[in-house]
Amino acid sequence: MKIIISILMIAIILFSFSSIAMASSDNKPPKDDLVRIDFKHPAKENAAARAPQTSVCYKLMGVKWTSLPVSYIINPVNPTNLSEGFITSAISTAAETWDVQTSKELFNNAYTIDYTAKYGVQNYKNEIVFGDYSDPNTIAITSVWYSKRTRQIVEFDMLFNTKYLWGDATVNPSLMDLSNIATHELGHSIGLSDLYTSSCSLVTMYGYSNYGDVAKRTLEQPDITGLRSMYGN
Repeated sequence: MKIIISILMIAIILFSFSSIAMASSDNKPPKDDLVRIDFKHPAKENAAARAPQTSVCYKLMGVKWTSLPVSYIINPVNPTNLSEGFITSAISTAAETWDVQTSKELFNNAYTIDYTAKYGVQNYKNEIVFGDYSDPNTIAITSVWYSKRTRQIVEFDMLFNTKYLWGDATVNPSLMDLSNIATHELGHSIGLSDLYTSSCSLVTMYGYSNYGDVAKRTLEQPDITGLRSMYGN
């Protein structure tokens, strides 16, 4: 009888440890544990002379990804017939702009194309789409979901507002530069917040942009410092 009881106790203990291990490996926390933050990127005319950036021109959300690399889905459907190749190139290049500044592989090099992907649906899929957003002053919006308990990002969605004309502003400065805005928005997707002080107007995470702006295609040192404070050199 004692042997049987001992075997049962061992089985219960092993099952408990197995359950804990399974729970800890599950990157999908319950929905009542999730917090959503929306980052709206407003349009504003660029100042004639930008103030110099400072070393403190970055702001952390206090959350980050712990399971890397991050996969993402692109829905290239848009009303102005931008080609799928142009869109995927602009977005994947923007993702790589962050990737090369840290030893961690932040974004999966292989993205998915899905013509049914939607913005704003919490489904643990990172979806990047074009759409008609209600606020005409919002160029793009990125939503980030994270766990209150673990402070782990579990999803981001991104929408480029089709009230604006998108394209390559190095070719036509009357367009909203897709690569420029995508680089900024992807900063939110990995845990960086907007900055609105004029002394930070040169950095990628500066919160304003407009037609013809391409300065956010590349990262400045404060952007890199913020990135590396989360994910290492």
